[in-house]
Amino acid sequence: MQTALIIIHVIISVILVVTVLMQSGKQQGLSGAIAGGAETFFGKNKGRTLDGVLKKVTAVVALLFVISSIVLATYAINKSNAENAANEEAAQTENGQQVEAGLDENGNLVDADGNILMTAEDLLASQAESAEGAAE
Repeated sequence: MQTALIIIHVIISVILVVTVLMQSGKQQGLSGAIAGGAETFFGKNKGRTLDGVLKKVTAVVALLFVISSIVLATYAINKSNAENAANEEAAQTENGQQVEAGLDENGNLVDADGNILMTAEDLLASQAESAEGAAE
């Protein structure tokens, strides 16, 4: 999921850079002033020119860039919160002693001896509850 979001974000950023670079500057020189003046004078709609279309495309792509940045940041925060919750549960105490715990290949929380402390389903449910509690 995160890889797909990053790929989409990179594609949007490349499109944004290309559209900004394709736009003509304000200082076009004499030839740009003549051509641009004639185009706007004789043209019925400034929005149909290449510069008008590029401005609209740039605005839309910039909005998509901001949205994808917010989505990536939110995803990273939620992933970090879930990892912190799993680490807190892994450092639980049993009979007053610190228990070393980790995740096995099935996603179960196990101690150093391989005993299952919490199943993968229970672990995901507790992470979802802690994420809902943090969101409120």
